[in-house]
Amino acid sequence: MAGEQQMNLFTLIIFMVLIGAAIGAITNAIAIRMLFRPYEPRYISKWKIPFTPGLIPKRRGELALQIGRTVEEHLLTPESIERKLSEPSFQQEMTAMLQREVKPMLATDKTLSELLEKVHFKEAEQKAERWVEEWIDNKYRHIKNFYLDQTVKESLPAEWLDTVEGKIPDVSKYILTKAIDHFSSFEGKWRVKKMTDDFLAEWGKLGSMLQMILGSTSLEDKIQPEIIKFLRNPGTKEMLDTILAKEWEKVLDWKWEEVFKYFSDEKALAKGKSFVLRQLDLPSLFRRPVADLLRPFEDKIIGEVIPSLVERAGHLVASRMPVIMQKLRIGDIVREQVETFSLQRLEQIVLDIARRELKMITLLGGLLGGAIGLIQALIVGLFS
Repeated sequence: MAGEQQMNLFTLIIFMVLIGAAIGAITNAIAIRMLFRPYEPRYISKWKIPFTPGLIPKRRGELALQIGRTVEEHLLTPESIERKLSEPSFQQEMTAMLQREVKPMLATDKTLSELLEKVHFKEAEQKAERWVEEWIDNKYRHIKNFYLDQTVKESLPAEWLDTVEGKIPDVSKYILTKAIDHFSSFEGKWRVKKMTDDFLAEWGKLGSMLQMILGSTSLEDKIQPEIIKFLRNPGTKEMLDTILAKEWEKVLDWKWEEVFKYFSDEKALAKGKSFVLRQLDLPSLFRRPVADLLRPFEDKIIGEVIPSLVERAGHLVASRMPVIMQKLRIGDIVREQVETFSLQRLEQIVLDIARRELKMITLLGGLLGGAIGLIQALIVGLFS
């Protein structure tokens, strides 16, 4: 009899443990299922069935908002992105990537114009020429307006003024040399003869008498050597140096307003533009292959410019990251994206992330239910 009672008690315990475990596991499984299902509210006639729709479908808007806030405040923070941008490994990866992308560009046989047209920048040569001309126009007007009320001495660097002043003896020497060459030439002699003939003609009879006194020797033959002798005299050079120095002192006191009166703006600008454009040689620049233009700088671009550019860009972006993140509104982007997900996809995302944990929750429900069934069976057996 006692053995039969023990067998009944053992059977009761096993039965209640199994029942409790089944109830616990099924209850947790249903609870997990009710997080997602049903997607829509269910009705019996006009009466809405409680707990429909499921928690996540019902709270999808709040869930999207909280996910957005979590990502913005705890995951994609300005500080975390700044740290990533400042990591040497990240900068090395970016440098290597840019170097790989730039190398083919440095070796291309396309001209600069063709390369710019490829990125929809057409008529680059003409636009560059117009830009240079506009820049010269603006610069000329700015300089003119800025220096208009200043004297030459006030506006030019002292080194330039000293250089010009030091060149005065050379200018004097050049002028005298050219004058001697001129008066020693046939043209110079002819010029002296014409001047003497004009002089004698002005004096009339007195001029004729002077010509008679000189006899067969012409007046220009006597004057020409004296002119050359005068020009070669050291005193003449000293006199010319003094005259030029005094005139230079006067020029230094000129205001630019007076200087500009001697120049036509249109002519000055035209000459300036022509000179600058000739020096730049834009047609040659835009029609040469990019490889030829950049070949002298290739090693420097790859080895120095790109790493420096990546580092500077990283620091610049990192320093502006709080403002960038504020403008991007990461939280709103995540919220809007989550709200576009279908409920099936949202369910699948959660299950993919927490499938193992949800199974463990179901198993835990079974264990707790089994434990409760065991305790109940023991209590029943104790009091029976």
